[in-house]
Amino acid sequence: KPLKVILKEIILENVVDLNDKVAISQIDKSNCYPSISNLGKQINQAWNETQALEFPSEFEQAKNIVLCGMGGSAYPAYIIKSLFANELKVPFELVNGYNLPPFVGENTLVLLSSYSGTTEEALSCAKEARERNAMVEAVTSGGGLKDLNLSGYVFKPTFNPSGQPRLGTGYMLTGFMGILKKLGFLNISDEEVMGAIEFLESQLQQMEQLSKELAPELEEKIPVIVSGEHLSGNAHIIRNQFNETAKNFSAFAYLPELNHHLMEGLVRGSKDLLFLFLKSNLYSEKIQKRLRLTIEVVEKNNVSTEVIGILGDTKLSQVFYALGFGGFLTFYLAILYGQDPSVIPWVDYFKKQLEA
Repeated sequence: KPLKVILKEIILENVVDLNDKVAISQIDKSNCYPSISNLGKQINQAWNETQALEFPSEFEQAKNIVLCGMGGSAYPAYIIKSLFANELKVPFELVNGYNLPPFVGENTLVLLSSYSGTTEEALSCAKEARERNAMVEAVTSGGGLKDLNLSGYVFKPTFNPSGQPRLGTGYMLTGFMGILKKLGFLNISDEEVMGAIEFLESQLQQMEQLSKELAPELEEKIPVIVSGEHLSGNAHIIRNQFNETAKNFSAFAYLPELNHHLMEGLVRGSKDLLFLFLKSNLYSEKIQKRLRLTIEVVEKNNVSTEVIGILGDTKLSQVFYALGFGGFLTFYLAILYGQDPSVIPWVDYFKKQLEA
């Protein structure tokens, strides 16, 4: 038999039952599952704790905002920029690197995002921010960032037993949402946040089951996550989770931008691609029409598709739902591969070589 056929038969013989908790626990050695299922509890803790804090009133006068973060600690920027795109009245930028842009100065609010508090890029930006007399807020669980005694939110990651930053998104995202709300940059009520948390908790079982059903369809595929408007940040995050959690290459694209180029690339597209569309009834009419037509074009090019209806009556509820769904989906794909979802061997290798 051809080698590919033999390997496929071996995989099928050893496939993990996604309802077998004992078998899953033997693969999930660092307790990623409870971190994923505790997303709502992370959000609740971070929101209540930030709303009880006081921040310098002069920070409310910032003329622009820059968030500095890498990997999972950059997730808050992706969500905030897309979810509150029509609300933020000052420019909001993301820095994925060591240096702040030239415009950063005393009128800039610099948000330092590092789950561990040891990310060298964030610490470099912290040094520059101080040198330029910028206003600074930080969200972290500790490390060197905590030791700088900056204004901000230092949380105890009670509901992230895995210790993985990408699985502590509830703390990082809601930490910054809470700070920006307190400073007057976001108009979001306690009732809206609590309602979105309650909805997320009510949907956990359903989204987990959906993830179990979809995960086998994604094996040995290259997922391309497509979304638009308020869910754009979620597409980026799910792409990262496929990479880190499932060790599965992935990509993402936004509507309407992808309609101006990506579709032509499908003419010689790969049979390994699978487009995963995040569908929302809260998209504008134009984006809903573009979504339908994009699905049609992708299928006409003989590329596989899956359409996921993102539930929720508010945009915030849908963002939380998509965060939970992405966590479960990539977790169960990792389990199907027999892959410990917590380890990141190539990232660890790279960091060690960088320090050498």
